[in-house]
Amino acid sequence: MDTDATSISASAPSEPFELSGGALCLDFANTWGDRGRPESERLRGYGDLLAFARQAGLLDERQAAALERRARRRGEEAERALAAAAGLRESLYRIFSARAAGAEPAAADLERLNSALAEAAPGLRVERRDGGYAWGWCDPTESLAAPLRPVVRSAAELLTSDELDRVRECDGARCTWLFLDRSRNRSRRWCSMESCGNRAKVHRHYRRRRAQEG
Repeated sequence: MDTDATSISASAPSEPFELSGGALCLDFANTWGDRGRPESERLRGYGDLLAFARQAGLLDERQAAALERRARRRGEEAERALAAAAGLRESLYRIFSARAAGAEPAAADLERLNSALAEAAPGLRVERRDGGYAWGWCDPTESLAAPLRPVVRSAAELLTSDELDRVRECDGARCTWLFLDRSRNRSRRWCSMESCGNRAKVHRHYRRRRAQEG
C-alpha cells in the first residue's frame, strides 16, 4: 500500500521543532508537547520524522532525500517506522517523566528501550572526525528506522549519566515538556518562562485578584 505523499515529504514543517530539552532523547519526547491535546502532536507522518532528524543534525540533506525516496517506494515500511518512532517516543516520555517525579519507570518501557538499543547497536561505529574520533553510524539510508538510532543512544546515555537527577517535567498545567535542569540551584520549573512560566504567573495573579475581590 502506498503512503500518501503528504505524509512522506521531508520538507520542513510549518514551524521548526523546539530543541530545548538539553538532550536529544528529551527533544524527541517533546515532539508531542501536551499529551492531553492531540493537536500538539508533531509526528503526523514519516516526513515529520525526517524533518526532526534534519533539524537535530542526525541526517544531512543527501541522507534525508535518500530516506524520503525509499519511503515513497515502500509506504508500508514507512508507516511501520513511524509507528515504531511514536511508540519509542512514548516509552521515553514515560521513563523520564517517572524519573522526574522520583519514581521508577515501568519495566515494559525499559524493555522497549533495550530492544531498540539492541537493534541500533550493530550500526554504531567509531570514525575519524575533526582530527580525532567520535561515535558515528553506518549508512543511515539502509533503514527507514535509522533516524531513531541516535535517539536511542541518547536515552541510554542519559539514563546512565550523572545528569539523570536533573531531568524535569514542566509544571505547566497543559505541558508535558521534559528538560534537563542545569540551573545552579536546580530550581527550574518551566520549559520556558516565555510560555508556561508566564501563563502560570498570570493564573496566580488572577486567583489572587479573585480572592481579594471575594
